[in-house]
Amino acid sequence: MNNNLVLVIEDETSILNNICTILQISGYNCIKASNGKEGLEQLATHQPQLILCDVMMPEMDGFEVLKNVRENETTQAIPFCFLSARADVVDIDFGLSLGANGYVTKPFSAKDLLETVKRLMPVA
Repeated sequence: MNNNLVLVIEDETSILNNICTILQISGYNCIKASNGKEGLEQLATHQPQLILCDVMMPEMDGFEVLKNVRENETTQAIPFCFLSARADVVDIDFGLSLGANGYVTKPFSAKDLLETVKRLMPVA
C-alpha cells in the first residue's frame, strides 16, 4: 500500500484538479478519476489509503462506487469519503448507511478537506 495515496473521483475537472493540488501541497499523492467507472479501474491498479468521491457523476454515481468498494474483499477496508453538493440530510444519511466514513458538502474549504483527510487517513 502506498503511503499518503488518495484516489479522488470527481467528474468536474477543475474541482478534481483543485482537490489534488491541495492534497499534493500538503504532502499527499493523488490519483485522479473523472467518473465512477474510471475510479474502480484505478482502484484495481493502485492501493490508495483513502478514497474521496463525488456523488453525482456520469457512468456510475458515488453511491454505486461505494457499494462496489465495500463488496470487494481487497478494497472494503479503505476509508471512503463523499464530496458532494448534495447536502440534504437524506443523501448524507444514505451515503453513511452504505458504509462511507465521511461526507463533506461542497463548497468546502481547503482546511475542511485536509482535516477530513487527516481524520480518515490511516497512520503510516
